[in-house]
Amino acid sequence: MQERLFETRLDKGQRKAAGKHLKEYFTLPSRIASKTAMAELAATKMTPGYVPSEVQTHQAPSSKVERHAIAKSEIEVLAMRLNILHRIYMELIDDQQRELWDLLYDPRYFRKDEAVMQMMQIYSTNTYYGIKNKLLGIIHDHFGDGY
Repeated sequence: MQERLFETRLDKGQRKAAGKHLKEYFTLPSRIASKTAMAELAATKMTPGYVPSEVQTHQAPSSKVERHAIAKSEIEVLAMRLNILHRIYMELIDDQQRELWDLLYDPRYFRKDEAVMQMMQIYSTNTYYGIKNKLLGIIHDHFGDGY
């Protein structure tokens, strides 16, 4: 379990961004698989005789080869984010934080804080929100403010 160096209270935007990263842990495997399939499909349609133009008049990738390369780099970024989240999930948080992550942030279920408190059998809101804030703080330490 990792303890934070400074216990700072996150503002609403930081908590929201950290919550999105927590939800992303459950959706990233399917997003990676989807992007990989799309990149493989694009790779089969590539033409080998591509000649880049001197001037590109729009922002979109000008060739299928370029789109394939961009898709591959996006897949690598998503895989790195999944690896970071998996490491946090397995090594850096305790069992209560892991249970909270599973119950509250799995996008298959739309659970409110009150329902999760009952499922975890925590009857003190201070205890529950303390666990939640520590979890969000650890995620914020790894990913920062942006999403």
